[in-house]
Amino acid sequence: MRKSNTWLWLALIVVLACVVWIRGIYGTTKSVIISQSAPISEDNLFPAPHHTSYHMELRLDPIGLELLGRSVITSRNTSGAELTELWLTTYPNVMKDKATTPAPMSAYYSGFDPGWITISSVMINGATAIGDDLGISYRIHPPVPIKKGEDLTLELEWKARIPQAAYRYGSKDGVILLGHFYPVLNVKDDQGWHISANTQFGDPFYTQCADYTVRLRVPEAYQIAASGDILSVEAEDTGWQSLLISAGQARDFALAAAYNYKMYYVTADGIKIVGFFNGRHPEVEKVVMEQAVAVVKFYNRTFGSYARSQLFLVQGPMEGFQGMEYSGLVFLAEEVFSPRYNEQRRAFLVAHEIAHQWWYDMVGNNQLQEPWLDEGLANWSARKYLEKVEYRSVQSRSGKTLVNLEQALTEIHSKNSYLDTAYQGGESFWLQLEEELGEGQVLRVLRSYLAAYKFQTATTEDLRRMISQQSRTSMESFFEKWFTTH
Repeated sequence: MRKSNTWLWLALIVVLACVVWIRGIYGTTKSVIISQSAPISEDNLFPAPHHTSYHMELRLDPIGLELLGRSVITSRNTSGAELTELWLTTYPNVMKDKATTPAPMSAYYSGFDPGWITISSVMINGATAIGDDLGISYRIHPPVPIKKGEDLTLELEWKARIPQAAYRYGSKDGVILLGHFYPVLNVKDDQGWHISANTQFGDPFYTQCADYTVRLRVPEAYQIAASGDILSVEAEDTGWQSLLISAGQARDFALAAAYNYKMYYVTADGIKIVGFFNGRHPEVEKVVMEQAVAVVKFYNRTFGSYARSQLFLVQGPMEGFQGMEYSGLVFLAEEVFSPRYNEQRRAFLVAHEIAHQWWYDMVGNNQLQEPWLDEGLANWSARKYLEKVEYRSVQSRSGKTLVNLEQALTEIHSKNSYLDTAYQGGESFWLQLEEELGEGQVLRVLRSYLAAYKFQTATTEDLRRMISQQSRTSMESFFEKWFTTH
């Protein structure tokens, strides 16, 4: 009996010591994590991240602006029901017609020039399948329904044309930007298939993570930047080169090719950061690389570790966007590197685009339905970097402006409204949440959010639940201000 009491007292002392230790770190025991939102279940979600891979063989002709591709996509039917059709996004087709292209006319430096993609062959599990070319969408009819839980292998032969346009999918002055260039599986969940959309602004994308293995053939005079790691480069007798590229659990896969570009290499916490620049403004390029190092280090210690071993920063001709995010790769518009470009704006942009490696790549969201989730958080993260690391006072249109964040991209009718809602409105949400909970509590919410939804997809409802759990109080009155019509 005395021995039992001794152990009881020892256990009590340990518990009290832990409480004191937690108080010492956080200042209060109130913010200790008591539960976490469960990650999105793979039940009824297709394609499921850990069951999906893309193997692509690509041949890029930078003179003829053609891309030949063969894709082998493997996955499993995790939709919870038979699949009688498959839907793909074929994004290059948004640039097929002048009337529908999202690229501004200023991007077409030689007049409108179409871009497109065509799929010439489809096979599912070794059998030929019929496909319907619906422009930005491609619907496949399997020869037999794909049973629940059945593995599937989808083989595609395709060809794409790259437009002469300064855009996220386009080419100018020997620089080729390839964002959203290949056929990608659409998502099916309890709401059904999420069909592709074309919008004149924003990012109308919703993809699940997958493993990518890509073999790229390109003339050896061209340098390459890519999502993932370039594992090998082999020279061919024909004057071409073959690159093997691998990206694990990537939200998407992007490429850039350029002639006579400069490559800069730095490291941040063991992560290789590669600058892929034209070399015209080396002083600015050096500053951007230094900022990238500082940003990655800041986000690593603030939110959690960057998921990849490498990050590419690519300077490219791009109208309509100053920056564009992809897994392990960022496009930055040429104008950003001008010495006349505002220094604070440049630092904010670099921090914003790199923030998407956490809030878009690692923690995904439906950018078409809930664009505020990643854009607002990327804005807020960039603000934190400028304030905490560069000691800059950030002035913006954010603040206490209330907007209805529960708007899909297709419900927003102008680019200015999109910026006010997804970017400034989303940032304002986080600024007011700080006032409500305190900065330390908000950061703990975000660390838990990253841990729970890493390489998965989160929704506004998931985030609201996470905030409520971490705050240990009802947040409904706070949420009501942001998710109702004003």
